Amino acid sequence: MVETIISLSVSLLAIFLLTGFLSNRRKEGSVSQRTDHFQLVAAIACLQSDQLNLEYRKSEGGQILFYSPEKQMDYSLKVSGDRLVMFGKKEGYMPLLFNLDSGKLSFCAPYLKMDLILNGVKYHEKIAFRSVESEE
Repeated sequence: MVETIISLSVSLLAIFLLTGFLSNRRKEGSVSQRTDHFQLVAAIACLQSDQLNLEYRKSEGGQILFYSPEKQMDYSLKVSGDRLVMFGKKEGYMPLLFNLDSGKLSFCAPYLKMDLILNGVKYHEKIAFRSVESEE
């Protein structure tokens, strides 16, 4: 009788610890996905910001070229390694997304299409931009 109670107690303790562990693992995955989603929303907000007011110019060599009438400057957007990066023609660069498994950018007027995989989760985003004729 005592052995039965002890074995049941040990079994219940093992089940309790296992469910707690699995619950924490699920929460960690959920937090990671929320962080990735927040990072993606922030990148889109940057691309659509009124401070830049980006207009599509052209696509070349795996990158999308934009012009900012507000800054009077050209920008390029491309996937570089595990990051989505925006480069200024005269200035440095700004990483918009980190931890990309892969990414593909394309433009089909008037939409920038981003197919991204962040930490194993696929994201498909379309962002509308005005087009500007190239001055070249």
